[in-house]
Amino acid sequence: MHTLLDDPWVAAQVDAAIAPYVGKLSETDLAWMRDQLAETLAEDAYAASLVRRAHPRVSDQSGFAEGGDLVPRASRDTGTSGRGPSR
Repeated sequence: MHTLLDDPWVAAQVDAAIAPYVGKLSETDLAWMRDQLAETLAEDAYAASLVRRAHPRVSDQSGFAEGGDLVPRASRDTGTSGRGPSR
């Protein structure tokens, strides 16, 4: 099993992607598909960036995102400073 699947959110996304094949393929084939999807999400630069952007952020009670991310999402996405309209 790929280590990326240790993340419950990622595992749920991968399981949703292979859900149409459950009951149609063997458990061995399904495990291979899970591993291949996780490998692609980890190794492909574009797929990895999509996972980072889509993954829910975890905040502590202070409101700061885990990992010390102090820039509000809207500011990162629009290129603004987060201090109001650009001048």
